[in-house]
Amino acid sequence: MPFRSILVVFIVAITAGVALYTNVSERPATPEVVRAPIDFATAAIQFSGFNKLSNAPPVPNVKMFDESGNVVTFEKFLGKVVVFNLWATWCPPCIREMPDLNGLQEDFAGRDFIVVPVASGRQGQESPADFLRKRNLTALTTYFDPQSLFMKMLGLETLPTTFVLDRKGIMRGGVLGLAEWRSDQAKVVIESLLNEKP
Repeated sequence: MPFRSILVVFIVAITAGVALYTNVSERPATPEVVRAPIDFATAAIQFSGFNKLSNAPPVPNVKMFDESGNVVTFEKFLGKVVVFNLWATWCPPCIREMPDLNGLQEDFAGRDFIVVPVASGRQGQESPADFLRKRNLTALTTYFDPQSLFMKMLGLETLPTTFVLDRKGIMRGGVLGLAEWRSDQAKVVIESLLNEKP
């Protein structure tokens, strides 16, 4: 093949390649698959360790205390989806779980959502509030139940224990022991409750 013909073929091939590359690179990125919201019952099954409460009782109307010593009840949080965590500063699984709960609060910032850690019973050498601040878990505000009234009323012996409440203060499910609260599965549970109609 004459040199001129080879050159023409080469130029045509390069031009086609450039055009193909341009078309591919200018295509809009494929949008992420939009998943339809799933209901709470379906979400609950997918979250490892999470148990849906079939009787769905209201959260006990126990008087707890904020960091200033003021009395607080869960009426304060009506209208929000709540992750209610019973914990203690001496409890290793509780300590492991706290960064996840702090991150979860950050992930849902600006939504009708709150993590409510309640320090139950006697604590370690540092106060629960100091414990959180020293570890830079600043998205959380802890409350106190010095007589472990929640544990007694709910018949619990395990720390941590965590419940998820809907906007009406109904306990919809929970986990006994350590859980991955910043996992996609946990977030879907929360999202399913946020998406429920009032």
